[in-house]
Amino acid sequence: MICEMCGKEMANLLPVRIEGTVLSVCRDCARFGDGVKAGGKQGTTTSEPSVIQARLDNRERRMKSRDVYETGEESIELAEDFSKRIKEAREKLGWKQEELAAKMNERVSIVHKLESGGMHPDDALIKKVERTLDIKIMEKVMVVKGEKASSGKVLTLEDCIKKKK
Repeated sequence: MICEMCGKEMANLLPVRIEGTVLSVCRDCARFGDGVKAGGKQGTTTSEPSVIQARLDNRERRMKSRDVYETGEESIELAEDFSKRIKEAREKLGWKQEELAAKMNERVSIVHKLESGGMHPDDALIKKVERTLDIKIMEKVMVVKGEKASSGKVLTLEDCIKKKK
């Protein structure tokens, strides 16, 4: 069983009321609350899967490191010619930069920077542009597998220098 406060794996947990909520915690965390007798007042039932357990599992999954060179996965990235695509789509619709800015509820300077390539938009702005102009400026890109060194690890710059000698 996992302590709902610190996440430690323990054989025995104690029901403790902390800030008005009954939690199953380890002996170390039990000092932060008041002990609850079996049957206790109202509160949460500890037999159902807890939200805390789900959050701990999600955190553990996020914290695992993964080798991006291990598999040839696809990722979605901003197209290199996004500024050209935006300008061409705007001109095709016959809009001026001011009109596009008004329809997107953005400043004209933002539209100008996007079209000149002087600014890389964030996710929210990308969605606004795509929706307003009915275009796609995000594209799928294959992640290239790295060449493996003799040790089985991914080839580094140092390994390349050693190969040339």
